[in-house]
Amino acid sequence: MAGAQEAYTYMPYFFSDLFEFGYEAVGEVDSKLEITEEWQKQYDTGTIYYLRDGRIRGAMMCNIWDQVDAARELIREGAGMPARADR
Repeated sequence: MAGAQEAYTYMPYFFSDLFEFGYEAVGEVDSKLEITEEWQKQYDTGTIYYLRDGRIRGAMMCNIWDQVDAARELIREGAGMPARADR
């Protein structure tokens, strides 16, 4: 931004705690993207993935903590999600 020759690679991150429910989100979390989820406890504990062209672009971890760096790595790698039959 100020003339440095390094790429700007910051990935957006936000979090919130709502009573007994908390989440951390990273990357492109946009309802216009394809969405898939993996729940350990339905609508309480799990991860919601935001995809473009089958590749993870963002993730929201619900009641799962300290996984932001792992999610950032999946996004940087351009990791894909297998197609689900119920989608």
